[in-house]
Amino acid sequence: MTHSLKRLFSALLCFLFLLSLLPGAFASTVKRDSLGQAYDLSTDYLVTQYADATGQHGCFYTIENESSFLIFDGGWAGNADAVRDVIAAHGNHVNAWIISHPHQDHAGAFNVIMADPGEIVVDEIYDNGFDYDFIEASGEPYDDLAIMETFHALTKDVSHVTHLKRGDFLTVCGLTFNVYNAYDDVVLANVGGEKDYQNNASLLLRIRNQDDSILFCSDIKYDMNAFLSANLTPEMLSSTYVQLGHHGNWSLDEDFYARTGAGVFFLDAPSNISDNPDFPASSLKADLLAQNKTVLDYSTAPHSVVLK
Repeated sequence: MTHSLKRLFSALLCFLFLLSLLPGAFASTVKRDSLGQAYDLSTDYLVTQYADATGQHGCFYTIENESSFLIFDGGWAGNADAVRDVIAAHGNHVNAWIISHPHQDHAGAFNVIMADPGEIVVDEIYDNGFDYDFIEASGEPYDDLAIMETFHALTKDVSHVTHLKRGDFLTVCGLTFNVYNAYDDVVLANVGGEKDYQNNASLLLRIRNQDDSILFCSDIKYDMNAFLSANLTPEMLSSTYVQLGHHGNWSLDEDFYARTGAGVFFLDAPSNISDNPDFPASSLKADLLAQNKTVLDYSTAPHSVVLK
């Protein structure tokens, strides 16, 4: 090697050394979720849990890849602006909007947005197939009849609404949907004296990519626990992630959740519920943590996880 080449080589080494000292000079471009898992939206989907802007419990998730954007519920009416912002960041286009049941903490934001969508376009809407007339006649005050009536008015004449039914299996935006609970006679036969039809008729929905899945338990309560446990096998329930039913309160039991085999659980509540001993959610959270499970609640939201 000539003297001039040696000098050039030495200079190049010095340059590379100095470059390596710069912050993030060789930082990886790999994207990672809240658990540190790498993902590629050309093949994977990202599920994101958002806290409700009202500071209350709620339910608002998005699922996205390079070509699709889905919403699960949306939270309270007071969360509508936050949902609009998320939709705007995705080009004001929602491929599919899933409403687990028309209660105010799940469908309130949907109602506000769909009453005045502006530039927002929603291709498909999915709901739990509730019987509007029955709920209006038999429901209790906590059934949020005004929210239900608004939801019904906004969707009853819309051609792109699908009423999901127990046992449905469908593909939406490249993901497989297994519907394990929705409004039907099974719910009516199992609901107890509280007449909590809407919560117990909310969707039990498993959404799956190639390897990973998330089980949305919506607001299903203890009334349905025995039936669902007896009729759903561990293979049917098998999931990577689980959204805990009814914000972790008065819902499905721990044996049911154990049968999913999940290691990560979403709890849709702020710490004044999830860490408050006055609520069952706090003991459920503590028990899951004691089993070395991961529990993601609103205290540190938003959280994102990948569906491989």
